[in-house]
Amino acid sequence: MAIVLTSEKRDAQGAKCGSSISTFECGQFFLILMGAGLLAPAAFADVAEPATLAVADFEFRDTSGEVRDQTAEHEARLKAFGVALQDGLSEKIKLVALPCQAEQCTIKDPGLVDLSKQAKTASAKYLLIGQVHKMSTLVGWVKFAVLDLSNNKPVCDRYLTYRGDTDEAWRRAAEFTARDVEKHCIP
Repeated sequence: MAIVLTSEKRDAQGAKCGSSISTFECGQFFLILMGAGLLAPAAFADVAEPATLAVADFEFRDTSGEVRDQTAEHEARLKAFGVALQDGLSEKIKLVALPCQAEQCTIKDPGLVDLSKQAKTASAKYLLIGQVHKMSTLVGWVKFAVLDLSNNKPVCDRYLTYRGDTDEAWRRAAEFTARDVEKHCIP
């Protein structure tokens, strides 16, 4: 069995491209494909670009009234919360570091205005701020907001509760917060 190559042209419907009308249709189809190939990257450029997010350190507040001093435990959990939160944010979101993260980097210190300026300088489009609040040994919540830095308005403002005051409970709260930010806060 031999394979024979021919120079016969066919259009998208399989008709021969030989007459002036068929040649025109084949050429028109080719131009449409070329145009679509050139325009497609521009049309999807915004879709492919991941959102840029600066993540400030979260504040901690304890109103549980427990007698035992748990400051060191809570500082360690808050630090682990921040790491788990950033690790949990997906590849759809590009994280940018804030210059203040070598020291205190929260909405209280250096403050929201400075955080916003630093996030803009780091080329972030959004800024994530928040607080972990321990209400009791059994109940805590994570309050956070994502701010759109182009207009200085919140994209979302969320309040999530979690159960327990353990390393595991805080880790799960951070992971859930990351999923919630991705799903509900970043367009």
